[in-house]
Amino acid sequence: MTQALPESDQFKRQLSQTPASWATESARDLMALLSDHAHCELKAGANAMTMLKRNPNRPGFALRLAPLIKEECDHLHRVLREIEMRGGVLAQDAPNPWAEGLHAAARKLPPVRLPHGGFLDVLLISALIEMRSHERFERLAECAAMRDLESLYRNLCEAEARHGLLFQELARETFPAAAVEERFALLAEQEAVLMERLPPGPRIHSGVAGL
Repeated sequence: MTQALPESDQFKRQLSQTPASWATESARDLMALLSDHAHCELKAGANAMTMLKRNPNRPGFALRLAPLIKEECDHLHRVLREIEMRGGVLAQDAPNPWAEGLHAAARKLPPVRLPHGGFLDVLLISALIEMRSHERFERLAECAAMRDLESLYRNLCEAEARHGLLFQELARETFPAAAVEERFALLAEQEAVLMERLPPGPRIHSGVAGL
């Protein structure tokens, strides 16, 4: 079962929603979609490892991130197996204008005027990435053209939901609630704008045809 996100204001969500048509279109080139997905899992694990390496002394931080890193590596392995089972190989990675755009947008916003304020952006961008991935995996799990991968994507949905909540929790534990709320609102707005401008294609974080 996919873990439902809390309905209360304790946790925030992205501002735009992906239509079912995105999954149908993306499924037309399954190998490209799976390769992109594998690279997303690889980057998610690398991001968490970098975050941990740069913040080793934050209380409880290592024990909270270590299981996430393990899960991302497991997800990578599972997607790679799906590629191999279909006779494919992992394609070369391509730049991700959506993720890159999120970090660029954060740098253009007024800085967070708190000690280590840049770390708040790191946590909230990570949360937004996991949240968007969770939503995209839901669309793929619901897609008739992806029926043989439904169990995989339903299982990954649950993990992505937990990961998104974890980064939000870490932000709230590290920074004042008001600062987290304000910054998340700004970044979520930027994320939605970036998503609307992306070209469509068989990628986990691509745009939607017809928008």
